[in-house]
This record gives sequence, structure tokens and C-alpha cells, in this order.
Amino acid sequence: MAERSGKTQERGRQARRKVVEAALSVIAERPVAEIQVQQIAERAGMSPARVLYYFTSRDQILAETFRWSEQRLAERRAEELTGDPRRRLDRYIAIYLPVDRHDVSWKLWLEAWLRAVSNEAMSRTADEIDSGWMRDLAAIVRDGVASGVFRPVAVEEFLPSFNALLDGLAVHVLIGRLDQAQAMEMALRHASRELELN
Repeated sequence: MAERSGKTQERGRQARRKVVEAALSVIAERPVAEIQVQQIAERAGMSPARVLYYFTSRDQILAETFRWSEQRLAERRAEELTGDPRRRLDRYIAIYLPVDRHDVSWKLWLEAWLRAVSNEAMSRTADEIDSGWMRDLAAIVRDGVASGVFRPVAVEEFLPSFNALLDGLAVHVLIGRLDQAQAMEMALRHASRELELN
């Protein structure tokens, strides 16, 4: 009986993962507001009823896809944010900023921000994810200051303003006013003024 239950749970996990991957694929192609369960189901090779067996609504699919996408980025940060603080800051900015106008993670972030205004659960999820990014950035800055690579700064003052700058640059990439390379250059120039020794 326990073995059967384990197999059923594993099938459920695989089906949910398939739905999330299908949602990511659809989000890459369409505005999030236009996406319907039917489109995700077709991409996953399932019926809408089967998709809704695993997820109670389109919003739950989007929330789970958001969490899954951000978990992948957290794993990437853990792998890539190593070595010299300047290199880590460079990699952090590259991972943070959208690749282009179709960046799935950022399309989900914009949706999360919009929903967080009136949805307490989404607000908590967004805050939890954002705090992971902020912890990583704070560690980079503190390590840079401690090693003398960066000038002494008040981390709690630097983080909000730099994060706001990155968010603004990200929006400009998403609407096509900047490409990622231009946004990175601007972010690094600002960081150099604020942090690095002359």
C-alpha cells in the first residue's frame, strides 16, 4: 500500500512539473494576462480538467511557476556567486537583469508585483523570494568591504537604492529601451561609484 502511495505521489509530482514547464513555455510567448489554462494544458499534452486536478486555478499555476522559476535562479546564484566580490557583483547583476523582452522570470515578477497589491499570499511569496536576492547582495557587499575591495558603506542604505536601480533598468530592458548589456553597464557604473575604492 505504501509503495502504491509513493508511486501515486511521484506521478503527481511529475504531472505538476510538466504543467509548470508548459506554463514557462507559454509565458515566454505571450503576455501573462492573456494566458489561459487551455493553452497550458495543450502545451503539457493534458486536458484542462487534468491540469486543474493538480492545480486549483490558473493563478495557482502561475504562482507555482513563479516559485519554481525563482528556485532555479537561486540555485544558479549559489553556483555562480563565488570568488572575488567584484566578480560576484558582476554575476549577480547579470543574473538579476532580464535577458531580453521575453524573459520568463521577469514576466512572472511583474505579474507577482501586480497581484501582491491585493493578494496577501502572493505578497508573502514575492517578499520571501526578494529577501533571498537581498541576502545574496548583502553578502557580496559585506565581503567586499571586509576584504577592502569596496569602500566602507552602510549596507542597509546601499541595498534598497541599488535594488531599485536594478528594477528600473530591468523594466527598461523589458520594454525594449535598453538591452541587457547596456543595463549591466549602467548598473556596474553606478556600483563602481558607490562601492569601489579609487
